[in-house]
Amino acid sequence: MRRIKKHPILQSETRKRVNFFFNGRKLSAFEGEILSSALFANGIKIFGYHRKDDAPQGIFCANGQCAQCSVMVDGKVEKACITKVRPEMMVEQIRGEARCDMRQKLPALHFAEVEDLETDVLIIGAGPAGLSAATELGKLNVPAIVVDDKHKLGGKLVLQTHKFFGSVEDCYAGTRGIHIAERLAAEVKKYPSLEIWLNSVCLGIFSDKKAGILKEGKYCLVRPKAVVAVSYTHLTLPTN
Repeated sequence: MRRIKKHPILQSETRKRVNFFFNGRKLSAFEGEILSSALFANGIKIFGYHRKDDAPQGIFCANGQCAQCSVMVDGKVEKACITKVRPEMMVEQIRGEARCDMRQKLPALHFAEVEDLETDVLIIGAGPAGLSAATELGKLNVPAIVVDDKHKLGGKLVLQTHKFFGSVEDCYAGTRGIHIAERLAAEVKKYPSLEIWLNSVCLGIFSDKKAGILKEGKYCLVRPKAVVAVSYTHLTLPTN
């Protein structure tokens, strides 16, 4: 296993081992480990091939923003850098056109009313800018919803182990990015007027001034009085 056993900043964890499969090959990983890390630990760096020129693809952004690390997971396309390993999951490289496994048993479809919510402010993106905006609104007791597609608050800060420079008061100089994320997250959670929606994606903002949000797999509509959009990756604005 190609793993870092000692790290000057990050502490090593003792977790349960689980098995998963890559192209039919049985591999070992830590339970809940990110799939891309598990593949790297097993010496696998090519996750698929580009459909046009068959060029090898793997980790690029490492934060779920691109699709370079896409793989087939249990018959569905998923990004390896934000997908957690599950016991016995079946992972396959993508070569050519990605096709869903039509042999798998799909869950029965059911239709329900779409939840329709209102809030004063919708903040799209829970990085440092989004969290700072939310904190200021929280101080004023303004109702706001903070939406982020990751499982943890902090945006790119959760990837940064280096110490920041500049002003101590303005940007926590001398503090590592991962710890700045923790501070900003703790500050936001102080204010009852703020709702935090993780693992949620803003699919679009429509001409009727409603935002369509996939909240942990369930679709809902939110009508805000104002929008603070600090993450445009998964945002589609209306054309009219």
